[in-house]
Amino acid sequence: MPLCGPISPSCIYACTRFRVRRTTLLPREEYLRIMRMSIPEVVAHLGRQEYGQELADLAHDFSGAQLIEEAVHRNLAQSFRHAMTIAPGDLRTLTGEYLNRWDIANVMAALRGTVHGIPRQQIRDLLIPAGEIDSALLDRLLGATTCDEILEGLQGWRLYPVLAEYYRICGEQGVFARIENELYRQYYAGLLELGSSGCSGCQELIGYLRFEIDITNMRNLLRLHCAAEACDIAVIDRTMIPGGRIPTGLFRKLYGIETEEEFVTAFLATDIAPVLAQAVRELRQDPNFSSFDAAELIWQRWHHRRRPVHEIEVAVTRVRLHQLEGLSRRHPFSVLPVLAYLERKRYEVANLRAIVRGKAFNLPPERIWQYIVL
Repeated sequence: MPLCGPISPSCIYACTRFRVRRTTLLPREEYLRIMRMSIPEVVAHLGRQEYGQELADLAHDFSGAQLIEEAVHRNLAQSFRHAMTIAPGDLRTLTGEYLNRWDIANVMAALRGTVHGIPRQQIRDLLIPAGEIDSALLDRLLGATTCDEILEGLQGWRLYPVLAEYYRICGEQGVFARIENELYRQYYAGLLELGSSGCSGCQELIGYLRFEIDITNMRNLLRLHCAAEACDIAVIDRTMIPGGRIPTGLFRKLYGIETEEEFVTAFLATDIAPVLAQAVRELRQDPNFSSFDAAELIWQRWHHRRRPVHEIEVAVTRVRLHQLEGLSRRHPFSVLPVLAYLERKRYEVANLRAIVRGKAFNLPPERIWQYIVL
């Protein structure tokens, strides 16, 4: 489907609305204020914000931290659906394709929950009906008792062939990771192909998606390396998502490196090194932290087979969001302002859920703050 053509008045209007909506999201000072509140005070405060309707609707069924979590979760789903009604033409097409990543998360949650006997309400709390799979179908999936029933319900889903390929071994150890990897490989391939159609901001969108793929591949590589048992090259090849700026062959090479000098040299050849350096500089407020320092930091975790520090993963996410917002400002009448708003909205809800969960478990504010993405 071609996505090129002159910028229409409806596109200009929609992009302007999304930029305005971006300004309504909670600023840093607001999070600091909420961190000092009790849970009842947070409920009252958010009730005067955008979440008031959801809190009022759910107040009869939930209370305290659970009320807040349910309300912000519902508000997020509503925000995603509303975005699709605002975005016209090409913007709607690209926005819809981008939001289809939630289908993957929802399907995997349903499959894992069914196999492991997780309570249905607990699974439901994880689902965001933002993609092609609507709330009615998600409810039917939650009513399934076996993988076969879930697969039968998903026969009309575009990525169903990926599931069908693995249905014979549903529940086998490691199969869900393989299914999830292949779903995301197909998802990114389709989005990159659509983004190459020549619409306004599409080349920049492709650049951002490739960066996102690189970050995902590096995170997955580190987790594979930290696994209890070493994996072979075939597993690396299945796990790495093609289409990023970093060739998948370089990740394969990194996995087999066992010396610091060779690892640091290879890591510095990636685009991730300067991004990680920027993230750590901001996190530690250390202006002298370099790409070489970042490579050595990763080597220390790698050498000892330790997972990435959560704070650093959050810092990298902040850099990723800042890059997306920078692109949206340079291309104000493209899909980028839409995606910048949706991603920020996603993390606003994640931040609020992290705060109320932390408060519910009496975590100190400085510990909760480690999970906040601004």
